[in-house]
Amino acid sequence: MNNLSSSGVSLDTFRSFLLSKGFQFRFIPGGFEKWARPGKDRPVIIRMYQDPVPQFIVRTALRGILLRQEELQAFIDQELA
Repeated sequence: MNNLSSSGVSLDTFRSFLLSKGFQFRFIPGGFEKWARPGKDRPVIIRMYQDPVPQFIVRTALRGILLRQEELQAFIDQELA
């Protein structure tokens, strides 16, 4: 489940990736997480209890924060090594 080309990315892995890119966690009532980084206009919003994070949400988030899928895949590969 940690492969971007499969059904999604584990919630813990995606959180770790966001932290490594300088994003900070902000809680939103209603079961969502808001991840924001100074200098980025668009935050990343994910559900707190949806594990794994669906592939389309991951790709939309990456596109919104101007990061490439390859960066996430490299992070996943490094974490598995």
